[in-house]
Amino acid sequence: MTKAVASRAAGLLIRDPAVDPRCPDSSDLDFVVLADIAEMRSERLSLVTAGAGPVLADLTWLPWAWVVNPEEAATRGWVPHRLLSSNVVWDEGREIATLCDAIAQHMARPEIQSRRVSVFLDTGFQAVREIGITWDFPALGMFWLHMAYAACLAALADGLHMLCPNIFTRPFDHLDRVELNGHPGLRLRWIEALRLDDELEPLVERLLRCHALMSSRFPEPCWPASIREGVRFEYRYWVSHQELAWRIRTARELALRGDCAAAVFHLRFCAYAVARLPVVHERALEGISGSFLRPEKAMLPDLKRLAPEIIDDLSLMLAGPGALLASNVKISIDNLLEFRDNVCASLIAQGIPIAPLKTWAPYQVVMP
Repeated sequence: MTKAVASRAAGLLIRDPAVDPRCPDSSDLDFVVLADIAEMRSERLSLVTAGAGPVLADLTWLPWAWVVNPEEAATRGWVPHRLLSSNVVWDEGREIATLCDAIAQHMARPEIQSRRVSVFLDTGFQAVREIGITWDFPALGMFWLHMAYAACLAALADGLHMLCPNIFTRPFDHLDRVELNGHPGLRLRWIEALRLDDELEPLVERLLRCHALMSSRFPEPCWPASIREGVRFEYRYWVSHQELAWRIRTARELALRGDCAAAVFHLRFCAYAVARLPVVHERALEGISGSFLRPEKAMLPDLKRLAPEIIDDLSLMLAGPGALLASNVKISIDNLLEFRDNVCASLIAQGIPIAPLKTWAPYQVVMP
């Protein structure tokens, strides 16, 4: 692995433990790569090993500038969680292990922790705002509720001094530990609020069908110079059949081991990412370099024009079977706000100052 990144990187860290304890049979190797780059990148590599066959490696590339100042690094939301749940395996000479120790020393300082949990809470605020451009497609609104719930859980876990590096795709890895630390009943409330009591295989079938269509119709484009590297890497990551196959294996193992809700949450994130492919593809050809995951405007009109055949499947993948109305999303927002308030009360009880919250509400178009 070191040979694969050394010419591009400053250091390499691997998840601890290296084998995912929740999915040992489908576990990949999860790396953080520190490098002199401008923005985060996601990358998947297949490593050749002696006698054991190929092993998948998941690489999260982080800018060195994000971590070089330990005090500032400790405020960066999930970034210090990711670093401190990993072990250094290679360092070009920047003393990364010492740097991580310094970051860890700042983590529990109340003023630092306050800034860090504010990053998570602001992510929840932004996710709720996104719902305001999805009223024509309630299932997309439900997806953003998934992200808002995960953001609140991240703040709560942080307040309990738990590391939660992958919480936006695998929140159930951490939710049960939070329950055991004074917050009973969270799992059931999450399952009800996010409609996670769903069968996995119908979701897998639709996801495979949608990905096959999108990857054949919208392969990685010839990128105009204006498109950021982060968008290019993210597109390559999610258009990959290998990536989707691994995530489905992981979800199936989660379900087989008794956690279907976690499996459904995991694949819903994938479903949303697949739905972004046609929109980001068109924007790229227009020379527009936005965010891969966060839309700059309502997605449904673009999907109707570019990929209308995936809309019904996408609705079922993101929200489960049965009718989902905007009124259902509004009820789930109310439930989310109750959860957020409980999170803030817990943080304050732990002695962590909370900055005044913005009003968590879906975006509203201001008419002239």
